Amino acid sequence: MNVFALGAGGLIAAAGAYLAFVQKKKTEGRVTDLKFMKPTPLPELVSTWQNLSAEGFGDSYRDVVATTGAASTDGELKAPYSGTSCAYFEATVLREYEKEETSTDKDGKIQRKTTRGSETVSSQKSPSPLYVSEGDVRIGLDLDGVSLHLKDGPEKFEPYESTKTYTFFGVRFSAPSGVRTLGFKYREKIIPLGHPLYVTGEVRHSGGALRIGKPGEKGRPFIISVKSAEEVAAGEAGKARMQLYLGIALMVIGAAIAIFVK
Repeated sequence: MNVFALGAGGLIAAAGAYLAFVQKKKTEGRVTDLKFMKPTPLPELVSTWQNLSAEGFGDSYRDVVATTGAASTDGELKAPYSGTSCAYFEATVLREYEKEETSTDKDGKIQRKTTRGSETVSSQKSPSPLYVSEGDVRIGLDLDGVSLHLKDGPEKFEPYESTKTYTFFGVRFSAPSGVRTLGFKYREKIIPLGHPLYVTGEVRHSGGALRIGKPGEKGRPFIISVKSAEEVAAGEAGKARMQLYLGIALMVIGAAIAIFVK
């Protein structure tokens, strides 16, 4: 019996069981929450808070809700590469490179091959606050711990020129030695200004205004999405199915390693 194979197989099988049963159940719980949470209009959330404030309970107002509205921000915000007007962005620069690797085969001969790869050299998230708005009502969104669904912006590739100076978000790039830099790939993910948002989370009074953030109750959904409520629920249901299939696959692989590897 191979003790190492038995241990490794057992760990893989245990991870699969956790994914297929525990994690899948948590995801299904979010799906159930999403299906039964009817979106509450923003003015209604504000009205509820104002009524409680009139009775002296406004500061303690907390409720897990779903709502919809348009994405907005303070001032004028544009995505850094495309110049698209947006309420939020995440921008990334990837360095595409190739390098030569050497290895020795079983006959002692040196083999050389060129491989390609990429690495993130710079990234930035929108510095401006994000709001969900309806008419003259807007509520701030706290992004800490959120599941954020964005739209893919345009992607472009710029070939590298050794005589050119590259600066990304204020940081100068220096090409590393030993590898050949081919160029840079620029990626954006955005929430376009005014785009419909579907939001689930805990609404509460904070800093003199209402905000929506991560629920204090563990396991409750916190999602900000450019997709509709139906699309978000379908996506979570698909994730639960994938967790089941992957978990079962890992359990089979783990069992096979433990039993058959000598």
